[in-house]
Amino acid sequence: MAFDNLSLKIITDELKTQLDGATFGKPLSITPTDFAFPYSFDNADGTFRHGTFIFSLNSTSPFITYSFDRYEKLDNNTPFFNSLKKLIYAKVKRIEKLAGERIVTISFDSNHNDLSETNVGYDLIIELFPNHPNAYLIAYPYGKIISLYKEKTNLEKGIFLTRNASYTYPPSRQIDLSKINDVEDVKPFFSNACYKRLVENAKTQPLCEILDAMLSSHELYLSGKDILPYNFADSTLKKIKPSEIYSQLVSDQKKLAKLDKVKELITLIEKSIKVVRKKQKNLQKDLETAKDHLKFLEYGQMIYLYQAEIKKGDKVLNRDGYSIPLNPLFNAAQNANSYFKKYQKAKSAIEILSSLIIKARDEATYLDKKLMEIKDGSPRDLLELKSELLHEGYIKEKQGRHTIKEVSKRRTYDPHYLVLTNGKIGFGMNGLQNEDLTFKIAKKDDIFIHVKDYPGSHIVVLDGKEDEEVLHIAYELALYLSHLDSGTVMIARKKDVKKNPEKIGLVNILKYETKEIKYIRSSSISLFQKALKG
Repeated sequence: MAFDNLSLKIITDELKTQLDGATFGKPLSITPTDFAFPYSFDNADGTFRHGTFIFSLNSTSPFITYSFDRYEKLDNNTPFFNSLKKLIYAKVKRIEKLAGERIVTISFDSNHNDLSETNVGYDLIIELFPNHPNAYLIAYPYGKIISLYKEKTNLEKGIFLTRNASYTYPPSRQIDLSKINDVEDVKPFFSNACYKRLVENAKTQPLCEILDAMLSSHELYLSGKDILPYNFADSTLKKIKPSEIYSQLVSDQKKLAKLDKVKELITLIEKSIKVVRKKQKNLQKDLETAKDHLKFLEYGQMIYLYQAEIKKGDKVLNRDGYSIPLNPLFNAAQNANSYFKKYQKAKSAIEILSSLIIKARDEATYLDKKLMEIKDGSPRDLLELKSELLHEGYIKEKQGRHTIKEVSKRRTYDPHYLVLTNGKIGFGMNGLQNEDLTFKIAKKDDIFIHVKDYPGSHIVVLDGKEDEEVLHIAYELALYLSHLDSGTVMIARKKDVKKNPEKIGLVNILKYETKEIKYIRSSSISLFQKALKG
């Protein structure tokens, strides 16, 4: 889907009334290819006008529009996005669409209150060409490109669009109705969806009449995901305002933003899991080697037993089914002591490696659990999760509206609660919440629940411990948050749950009972989904 020139003209004309004289705020990255600026304007009558200007550089459907909705912002540290910050508090003085071309220019006066500002103004040039959209920031008085979305060079055509180069507009194109003799002549000016409808209508109506009506139209119409500049006498087409375009084309921006936010975290954790799995494999291999080296005790004992038969220069001792390699430079005692030392080294290694394997196993369990928490967590849960991962050394950068460092300074991390008629169940969505729930909020006789031999959330029945329905819902919740349909849960008193010092949120359960849950009831799933959404 691509916008045609007439649709963009209607949108640009509407943007002129919205943006002319408006002041831009801080830029937002609302998807990896969509950017936005909140804008505001004080009207002469004392009223206040505001909204959000949006331009999309999605290769399949680039467009510009404005909206009155609110959006979830993404972290973006690309040079192009950072350059857009130069437009903070800049004032819009002109908006123009190049005739016959999908190029829109927004001109700004720079922020004169910023003493560090050396430029007098800027042009934001947005090329909305399907498959290769682009955007440029031009600074004045020099008239040079200071930033662009993608560099564009073509030696054969002599195109050099990079930083510090000048931008040259292509020649403008106008539709001259007097020269239109065939519907094919107007194909370059319209999108595929618009052109198809034009061809169909031209079968029953003079082409010039259709073009006249299209050129004089000031309305937009929606056909599926296509935006059309004319209704083509089709009553099924829905009239749409420019301010509604983004919500029609991007159905759930907040969900998409969350997915993009967690994508980096998921990649980071998956890489860490891969490293841990490799570490486990290597440690296990080293442990097997160390266990095999315990035989060196017997080798040393055999050498002492037959030392009278061994002399320097011997390379092997063959006795009682053993074939023991010897160092020909050593005598019997030296060979025996060499094997005793290797035995002691292997014995010590087994103890160390066994401990490291347990730590690696705990780390793998911890990281598996983080993947689950990412998928279900709210923005607040994810910010706290980043703080936790910072504390554990997995990430080093600050992210989000508040820095991770700021979040990590908090002393309490409120868990989530499921409030029922006969009880109350607490559950954590990250390690910090799990620890506060289990070791700060829960009382010693509260019921602690966790999926057996599988990563999952801490579930604590805070009220209603004697109610079978409350307990059963808690068992189901444990499985649900572990993304399991059935399984075994461990049931313990909080006093029998101790912290595992290796990782935040990991515990050792000293005493517990188990219960097998064969399925999660649909009524419980609805309850959990509502609680997580809330």
